[in-house]
Amino acid sequence: MVLVLLFFTNFAFSQEKTGVIKGKITDEAGPLIGATVVVAGTTIGAQTDANGNYSFNIAPGPYKLKASYIGFQSIEKNVTVVAGEPLTVNFSMTGVTQMDEVVISYGKQSRRDITGSVATIDAKSLEDMPVMQFGQQLQGKVAGVNVMQSSGQPGRGISFRIRGAASLATGYQPLFVIDGMPITGSINNINPDEIESFTVLKDASATSLYGSRAANGVILITTKHAKAGTSKIDFNANYGWQKLMQNRIPKTMNGTEWARFMQERFEDKVKYENFNPASIPAEYQGDVTRYGKGTDWHDLLTQTAPIQSYSLSLLSAREKSSSAVIAGYEEQEGVVINTGSKLISLRLNHDMSLANNKVKVGFNLAPSYRMDHNNRLPSDGIEGYYAKILESSPILSPYNEDGSYRIGAFSPGMTSYVNPLARVKESQDDYKTTRILGNAYANYTVLPGLTLKVNLGVDKGAETRNQYLPQVALNTSPNLSVRSTAISSSVDNYSYTGEAFVNYQKTLMENHHLEALVGYAVQKFKEENNSISATGFPSDDVRYISAASEITSATSNMTQHSLLSEIGRLNYSYKRKYLLQGSVRRDGSSRFGSDRKYGWFPAVSAGWVVSDESFMESLKAVNFLKLRASYGITGNNDFGNFTAISSLSKYNYLLNGALVQGQTIGTLGNTELAWERNKQLDLGIDIELLNNRISFTYGYYRKMSDGLIQVRSLPRASGFANIQFNIGQFEFWGHELSATTVNTTGNLRWTTNVNVSFERNLIKNLVDPGYIRRNTGILSDYYRNQIGHRLGEFYGFVHQGLYKDEEDLAKSAKYSSGSTYSAVGTLKMKDINGDGVIDDVNDRTFIGDPTPDFTFGLTNNFSYKNFDLSITMAGQVGGDILAAGKWAYLTNMDGSRVPLAAVADRWRSPENPGSGVYPRTLVNTTALGRSVNSQWIENGTYLTAKNIALGYKFNLKNNRMLSNLRIYASVQQAFIITGYSGYNPEISLSGGDAATGLGVDENAYPVPRTFSIGFASTFK
Repeated sequence: MVLVLLFFTNFAFSQEKTGVIKGKITDEAGPLIGATVVVAGTTIGAQTDANGNYSFNIAPGPYKLKASYIGFQSIEKNVTVVAGEPLTVNFSMTGVTQMDEVVISYGKQSRRDITGSVATIDAKSLEDMPVMQFGQQLQGKVAGVNVMQSSGQPGRGISFRIRGAASLATGYQPLFVIDGMPITGSINNINPDEIESFTVLKDASATSLYGSRAANGVILITTKHAKAGTSKIDFNANYGWQKLMQNRIPKTMNGTEWARFMQERFEDKVKYENFNPASIPAEYQGDVTRYGKGTDWHDLLTQTAPIQSYSLSLLSAREKSSSAVIAGYEEQEGVVINTGSKLISLRLNHDMSLANNKVKVGFNLAPSYRMDHNNRLPSDGIEGYYAKILESSPILSPYNEDGSYRIGAFSPGMTSYVNPLARVKESQDDYKTTRILGNAYANYTVLPGLTLKVNLGVDKGAETRNQYLPQVALNTSPNLSVRSTAISSSVDNYSYTGEAFVNYQKTLMENHHLEALVGYAVQKFKEENNSISATGFPSDDVRYISAASEITSATSNMTQHSLLSEIGRLNYSYKRKYLLQGSVRRDGSSRFGSDRKYGWFPAVSAGWVVSDESFMESLKAVNFLKLRASYGITGNNDFGNFTAISSLSKYNYLLNGALVQGQTIGTLGNTELAWERNKQLDLGIDIELLNNRISFTYGYYRKMSDGLIQVRSLPRASGFANIQFNIGQFEFWGHELSATTVNTTGNLRWTTNVNVSFERNLIKNLVDPGYIRRNTGILSDYYRNQIGHRLGEFYGFVHQGLYKDEEDLAKSAKYSSGSTYSAVGTLKMKDINGDGVIDDVNDRTFIGDPTPDFTFGLTNNFSYKNFDLSITMAGQVGGDILAAGKWAYLTNMDGSRVPLAAVADRWRSPENPGSGVYPRTLVNTTALGRSVNSQWIENGTYLTAKNIALGYKFNLKNNRMLSNLRIYASVQQAFIITGYSGYNPEISLSGGDAATGLGVDENAYPVPRTFSIGFASTFK
C-alpha cells in the first residue's frame, strides 16, 4: 500500500512539474494528417492524428514551436508553458509547394532553388497498389519517364526509360540511388513499402554529379525514417486476385475448328496440288465435330492467382536519435500455373545526433531474400512456352489413358511441340537471391556552415539456381528420348562505395547565398559465378547433380569493374531570385581504353524567379513563376567490363606434323575506346496560380548522344574481323508538360495531376553501311536502325491484299524466291522499285514507327469526409505495334501451328475468297506470310486504368490503441481502351530498349488484372 501511494504521489508530482501542449493543424480543406509540430532546434514534438490533433508533454518555460507539412509553408509561434496547465496552440497552414525540400544529387535543395529538371513523387500516395515492383506504382506519374510492363511474369517485366534514352551497346535504364548509395544490381529486391519518396533527375544539370552513369537519368529513392515526435507502429496488409483479361486473349481454333481447317487444307491439296486422298491423316477424316471443343490448353495452364503483401513498421524518434524498422513479406503466384515469386525483406534505418548536434551519424541496413519459381524459364517470344500454349493441338489430350502425360502436343502436319502442360507443371527452376544493402554515414559540422560528410556503402548479393527439366518436359515424341537435364549455378557479387564530401554554405550581405560541394568517391564491383549442367538421371525423384551419370558442361567466371571520381558543385543565388549553379564530375573507369579512362562531365544551369520582381505585383493570380535553363554533359559506361582489352583465344596449329593447341589474341582491344556522352540542353518554366491551386511545369530538352559504341569491321589482312569503336550518334528532343490542380475544397476535395510527354529521336551516324538489321534474312527481320530515321522503325514489304483472280495476278508484280512463288489467293506485295518482280532486297521499305506521338498520365484524387477515391490512368497516342506473334505464327497457313479462329474465313477459291484478309494454304506460297509486311502493323494508341482505389478512414478519436485505420479496395489494369488486337499494348521485344525491338509483339507472359482489398493501420 505504501508503494502504491508513493507511486501515485510521484506520478502526480511529475504531472505538476510538466505542461502539455496540444492543438490542431488544418488547411483550407480541413485537418492535416501526419503534420509535425516540434520545439525549434530539437526533436521534441508530435505528429497529428487522423483528425489533425496533436499533444505532447514538456517542461515549463518559453519555447518556439514549428509546424511543418510537405507542400505547406512552415509556421513558427512563440509560446510559454506553465506546469499543470494545458496550452492549446492551433495552426492553419497554407500550401506552398515551392518551399518543399527535395532530395537531389548529394544533398537536398528547396524546390524553389532548383534550376534543373527534377520531379518528385510521395510514395504514400502509391500504397493502394498491391505490387511486388515499385516501377508499377510509377506508371503514368512523371512526364518524360516511360515505365513499361511488357511481361506479366511475377516480380519481373518492368523497364524504365527516361527521355527516350537509347544506345547500341550500353544500357538504356536509369541509375538507381537508394539513400545516397548507387545500386549496381537488380532493383527487384526492394520492397515498395520501405520507400518514402522518389526523385527523378532528368536533365544534365540535375544528373551530372553522377557523371558516367547518368546519361539515362537518375532515380533517387529515399526510404522511410522516423520523423520528429514520432513513436508509432504501422501495419499494412493487402490480399488480391489476379485474373486474365479474357477479352484480350487470342481466340485460337478449338478442336472441331482445327480439325476442320486441316481437313479443308488437305481437300485443297487434293484439288490444287494432286495430293493423294489416301494420304490424308485419319485424324482429319470423317465428321470432325467428334472433337467438340477439344483441349483448351490456355485454360489448363492459366489460373486466377493470389497476390499478397504484409508490412510492419516500427518508427520512433527521440530528441537525439530516431529509428525505423520495416519488415515485409510479399508473395505473388503467376496467372500461368506453377510460377511465382516471394520476397522477405527487412530494413533498419537509424540516425543519431551527438555533441550538441555537431555530429550526426547513422546507418541503413536492408537484408532481403527472394525466391523466383519457374520465372527464368523462357515464357516470352516465339520460342517461349506461352506461345506454345496458344499453338498446341486442341484435338489431343494432355494425358494418356493411363493418366500419364502425353509426349508431345502436335497432331499430323504440325511442328513438333512439347506437351506444354508437362513443360510448365513438371519443370523446376528455382532462383534464390539473398541480398544485403547497407550504408553508414557521419556528418561533422566543423564550423557554422562547413560540414564534412563520409559515406560508406555495401551491396552484397548471392544467387543460386537449381533447374531440373524432366524427360516429359523435353520430349516431343516417344521415339526421341531426350534425357532429363539439370543445372546448378551460383553467383556471388559485391559492390562497395566510399564517398567523402565537404559542403560549405554562406550568406553574404544578407542577399548573396553561396553553397559549395567538393568530394571524392570510389566504387568497385566484383562478381564470381559458376555453373554445372548434367544429364542421365536414373529417376526424376532425385533431382540433384550428384545423381547424374554425365556432366555435360561446367563453367566458372569472374568479372569486375571500378570507378574513381572527383566531384564539385557551386550554387549561387541573389535574393533567392537569381539562381546560378555549376557542377563537374571527373570519372575514371576501368571499363575504358587505357588512353581514355578519364572523362569530364560538366554542367551549368540558371534560374530566374520572375514572380519576385516588382513588375509582377499587379498579377495577383500568379503566386510563383520561375524560368530555368541548363546545359551539361553526362556519360554512359554501362557495357562490358573488358571490352577495351584484347582477349586471348585458343587455336590449333600444325607443328612438326602434329596438331598443337596454343593461345594468341582472339579479339582486338581498343586503347581509344571512350565514354558514350550525352550533351543536353534543357529549358523550363514552373508556375503556380490562384493561391497555388494550379501548378504547371513545362520542359523542353534537346540532347545529342555521341561516341556510341559499335563493332567496326577491319581489313582481313589485319588478322582480325572487327574492333569496338566510338562511332554512332543519336539525337533526342521533346516537350514535357505537367499540371496539378486543386479543383474543389471543403468536404469534397478533388485534385488532378496530368502529364504529357512528346519525345522524338533521329539516328545521325552509324558505322558503314549506315544501317543495322535485326537479322540477315527476311524472317524476323522486324526493324532497321538507319541514318536519317527514328530508332526501331519497322522494315518489310508493303501489303496490298491478295491476288484476286488470274487477271490480277497477270498484271501484278509477283514474288519469287527459291521454291516460294505467287498465285491467285496468295499475299500480294507492292513492287517498290517498279521492276515487275517482288524480291527481298529491293521491295522492302520502312513500314511503321513505334515512337508514339505522345504519352500521358492522369491521376484524380477525391475525398469526401472519410471516403477517398483515386484513379490513375496512363497511355499513349500514336506509335505502331508490329504484331509478329499474330501474323507470322497465329495466322500461319501451312498447318504447322494452330491459328486464330478467324483464319477459317480464308481464301479457298475464286468463288469462295473468304474475308480477303487470310490467304490460301497452297504449298510453297505460305512462307511469304511469315515475312515482315505492313499487314502486321497496328495502331498502338491505348488508355489503361492502371489503378482505381476506394478507401474509408475510421474516426478513432477516443481509441486507446489505434490512431489510424483505413480500409480500401483497388483494381489494377481495370480496363484497356485500344484498337490493338493483341493482349498488351505495352509489349516490346526487349523491354523498353528502343534500339532492339520496341513495339514488337512476339507474345509474352500476360499482364493480369488484379482485384485487391487491404488496410493500413497505425498503433499508438
